[in-house]
Amino acid sequence: VTGIVDYEHRFDLMQQHTGEHIVSGIINKRYGWHNVGFHMGWESITIDFDGMIPAEDLAEIERLANAAVYRNIPTHIWTPSPEELPNVPYRTKRELPWPVRIVQVPGYDSCACCGLHVARTGEIGLIKLFSIVKFRQGVRIEMLCGKRAFDFLSRSHEQNRLVSGAFSAKILETGEAARKMNALLEAQKRRIGELETKVFRSVADRCANKGDVLLLQEE
Repeated sequence: VTGIVDYEHRFDLMQQHTGEHIVSGIINKRYGWHNVGFHMGWESITIDFDGMIPAEDLAEIERLANAAVYRNIPTHIWTPSPEELPNVPYRTKRELPWPVRIVQVPGYDSCACCGLHVARTGEIGLIKLFSIVKFRQGVRIEMLCGKRAFDFLSRSHEQNRLVSGAFSAKILETGEAARKMNALLEAQKRRIGELETKVFRSVADRCANKGDVLLLQEE
C-alpha cells in the first residue's frame, strides 16, 4: 500500500491548529480560562472556554494573536524526559502519564498536544476572530486562520463591494448606508399605512348607509 499525504489539506489544518494554540494561550494567561472544546469544521473553527470573556475584548485578543504571527516565532515541539516533565509548565485538560508531547509557542502558549503544527508562527499567515457567544458556562469563539481566513475575507469583500454599488456608498460606509436605508423604508411604511387608513376611511364614509364595511386588500 502506498500512501500520499494531501499536503495542502494538512497545511490548512496545521495553520488552524497552531492559531488555536496562540488564541487559547493568550486567553489562558489573560483570564485563566481553559480550552474545553475545539472543533475544526469545513466552514469555521470554534473554540470553547470555561469562563466568560467580554465581547469587546475580542479585537484585542485578535491583535495579540496576530502579533505572534508577525514575530514569526519558531514553535518548540518535544517530549520531555520523565525527569524533565514535572518542571515543564503546560496546559492540559487532565493529568497525563509520561510520555507527554509538549507544543510551545514561546511567549504565548505551552500545551500538551499530539496534533500537527507549523514550524514557525509566520506560516499561519493570519488569525481572524469572527464572533464570541455565550456557550454553557463559558463562551464559544468562531475563528479562521491562514488561507481559509484569507479566502473568507476575500469573498466577504466581494459581497461588500456589491452592497457598496447598490447603495452608492463607499466600501467602508456600507453599514451606515444600510442603516439609513432601513430607516427610510420604515418611514415609508408608516407613511403608506397612514395613507391607506385615510383611503379606507374615505371608502367607508361613502358606504355609510350600507351597513358594516369590510375592506380586503390584495398582497
